[in-house]
Amino acid sequence: MKLKLFGTDGIRGIANKYPLTPEMVTRIGIAAAYYLRAKYDNKKRWLCILGKDPRISSDMLANAFIAGITSVGVDVLDLGIMPTPSISYFVEKYKADLGVVISASHNSFEYNGIKFFNKFGEKFSPKEEAILESILFSSYELEKELGLFIGKVYREDKTEEYLDFLSKALSQDLSGLKVALDCANGSTFKVAPLAFKKLKAFVYSYNTNPDGININDKCGSLYPEFISEKVLKIRADLGFAFDGDGDRVVVVDENGKIYSGDKIIALLAKQLNVDKVVLTIMSNFGLEKYFEEKNIKVFRSKVGDREVYYEMKKENAILGGEDSGHIILRNYLKTGDGLLTALIISKIVVETGKSLSELIPNYKEYFQAKDNIKVKNKKDFENYEPYKNFIEKYKNQARFVVRYSGTEPVLRIMVEAEDENLA
Repeated sequence: MKLKLFGTDGIRGIANKYPLTPEMVTRIGIAAAYYLRAKYDNKKRWLCILGKDPRISSDMLANAFIAGITSVGVDVLDLGIMPTPSISYFVEKYKADLGVVISASHNSFEYNGIKFFNKFGEKFSPKEEAILESILFSSYELEKELGLFIGKVYREDKTEEYLDFLSKALSQDLSGLKVALDCANGSTFKVAPLAFKKLKAFVYSYNTNPDGININDKCGSLYPEFISEKVLKIRADLGFAFDGDGDRVVVVDENGKIYSGDKIIALLAKQLNVDKVVLTIMSNFGLEKYFEEKNIKVFRSKVGDREVYYEMKKENAILGGEDSGHIILRNYLKTGDGLLTALIISKIVVETGKSLSELIPNYKEYFQAKDNIKVKNKKDFENYEPYKNFIEKYKNQARFVVRYSGTEPVLRIMVEAEDENLA
């Protein structure tokens, strides 16, 4: 069933345009409360943990959601600006019923979104999203609570608690390591530099002054050239570029060379000695062949770190990710965490005494040609005869991935082949 609001990563759109108006987000909050009351009807109080990124509309939408969900008796622990993966962690830690993040991840400032986590710290499955939408669009009047039954709001700073979790995941310090961090003027602007400093690394941090509109503005994971230049300038050992909500990372070695998610997954698979990995349909076929040569079983999922996680859960894999930089280390968290990934890579460099350029596995990549086409309407193209004929003609020579973005009005096209001219 095609959902009305949810895409590959929650609800996403332009802030103050449907469905991300204060009125609609309040109603989404009310529907979320009814979802919890129906799912956990044996409880008298319910708890939602909420975080947000620092874009200009996040306060407006967070307050609208809080107004809605508390009006039906759900308490909210508002953690303020925190990376998306930290909400997954805290939902499990505090045995909350729901996690919510107001963020549009890598998108520019005019966008925003709502991400949902269930009580296990997992992003909502399509089934959970469908149930929430059925409540939201039902014809029944969703009644509010009165008096003592209205939900309470608690606001706390959990930065130190998250730093403790990250440092314990490493079990050693990073003394002597010089790192450059691009925090994208996003949710990692405070926690990322503190995490590396807590572990005694030398830290040079950039884009750590969010003003509501500079999030992802020619910086962060979509613009890794920025941190590459800084690595060379300060002669850092490593560089990391996060996205706006901190769930993905792009890595740069000591020579300024940029590595996407595929290369990082290859490195982690080798260092963590895994026997299976989960990739998406966008990952390079050369990486799959490399894993086959190493007797590492490969599973492919649809695009989106949510899809990667549920495939990992199904196949009992501890490592998975996307070429975009979402890396899931399932022994630690149930969602992608750019900062955790950066720290684990740093630990590997320190432990081995080798540079990242020495550690990155070398394998032959297939050539990929990619394009993003802006669209007004997401029309069906799979039954379009010229498209079907083209795919049929070249299907034995190249691999095609044509799909609509789940977060933007964009048609994404990828052609992959061993022959560069063909791609």
